[in-house]
Amino acid sequence: MAAVPIYFWDSCVFIRYLSGTQGDPVFDDISRIIDDARLGKFRILFSTLIFTEVRPRYAKMGGYLSVRQFFQELGNAFEPVEPNPNIMLMAGELRDAQATNPSDQKLDPEKVRAISTPDAIHLMSAVYVRDVLGVSNVVFHTLDNGKGKNWEGRCVPLLTFENWFPMETRTPRVDEVCRLERKRPVHPVPTLMGLLQSTRPVDLASRNVFLPGGRPPALPSSQS
Repeated sequence: MAAVPIYFWDSCVFIRYLSGTQGDPVFDDISRIIDDARLGKFRILFSTLIFTEVRPRYAKMGGYLSVRQFFQELGNAFEPVEPNPNIMLMAGELRDAQATNPSDQKLDPEKVRAISTPDAIHLMSAVYVRDVLGVSNVVFHTLDNGKGKNWEGRCVPLLTFENWFPMETRTPRVDEVCRLERKRPVHPVPTLMGLLQSTRPVDLASRNVFLPGGRPPALPSSQS
């Protein structure tokens, strides 16, 4: 029996799902992956760091009253990975690596992009799952192509990560990431004309996302 595909999701995949609409190929692929994960066809892992990145405004864009409700509704599709001290130490070691701008290798090192703190934690969490927990077929899903900017400025893109670290300059942690399979979240089975059933129904007249039953359920308790 073939192994169940296992994906480790970057926070941007969750945000794209919550902020997307049917007809957007990226949203449709992510929706199908979630649907199949709920059926046990895939496993989706994620770092609990995303609870600080996927903010309530994104949940509301997706038709949920809160991030808590989103995970209560679809939680069986996702498996959390806690950023334990070993992962955090690994992330710090990864961030210490010096990147090289692939378009200008003589650029002042102070102006070269760095690996962001959240990215380092997500990447090292996936590496930890692969190398320590023994999940050899894990694939890291991200949409990070380096165009965005956060409080650390423009950072090393994750999809083309290896391009920023020539072989002769790679640290052991960088090499671990370069060996980690990183892809955009594309469903392995293509659809005809993008016609599919989404986890989130859409009011085709207004294009507004709504929850099953016509209205959102009651706000869940904030108690853990």
